[in-house]
Amino acid sequence: MRSSTMKSTLHCCAVLSCSLFSASCDRLGEREAITESREISSHAPKPNVDIPSATRFFDDAKEEQQQRPDFRSLLTWTIPEGWSENTTPDPMGMRLLDLRFGPGKEGECYISLMPGSAGGLEANVNRWRTQMGQPAYTPDEITKLPKKPFFNREATFVAFDGDFKGFGAEAAKTGYRMLGIIHSAEQATIFVKLTGPKALVDQNAAAFDAFCQSIKPNLPQQ
Repeated sequence: MRSSTMKSTLHCCAVLSCSLFSASCDRLGEREAITESREISSHAPKPNVDIPSATRFFDDAKEEQQQRPDFRSLLTWTIPEGWSENTTPDPMGMRLLDLRFGPGKEGECYISLMPGSAGGLEANVNRWRTQMGQPAYTPDEITKLPKKPFFNREATFVAFDGDFKGFGAEAAKTGYRMLGIIHSAEQATIFVKLTGPKALVDQNAAAFDAFCQSIKPNLPQQ
């Protein structure tokens, strides 16, 4: 019964669609003469006939709204000798600067900037510890983490050993070491994070410190 009802409904829809289509086709042959016209008022704005379509339909305005601010211009830095900038764009768009080092460029170091506290120091440190396969720190352990000078202030410094599994990675990389700096202010939080095979990271620990010290606000020239 349900099947016959469905077939009947479909048949009615098909008939209705055909009738509407036929009526529309019949009117295509009709012609209607234009008997009236009016002149454009002298007070009306003149049409811009030479503007591109993007401007005419406001697509360029949409493109301007979609452009992201250039946060890289807010900072300056000095890249250590032997390090180079990664040419592959960051798919997440989170890294202001993405560096590689080592014989096979297996070492990574990047700067990222997040608004406000970015979730807080404890959450970010323990997120990094999870990436290294390590248990979370307690609030007391967080407060005891060492500090390093950064931006003419103090930043929290971390160093973890373990098996590193970055965001989206299918398998962890064994025997890795992570160094990191987290500096949080009211307006934003800056992260500087370095990962790589433990021996390679130890060889570049001084370069990491020098790189962090080189990061400064890009103040306008007087």
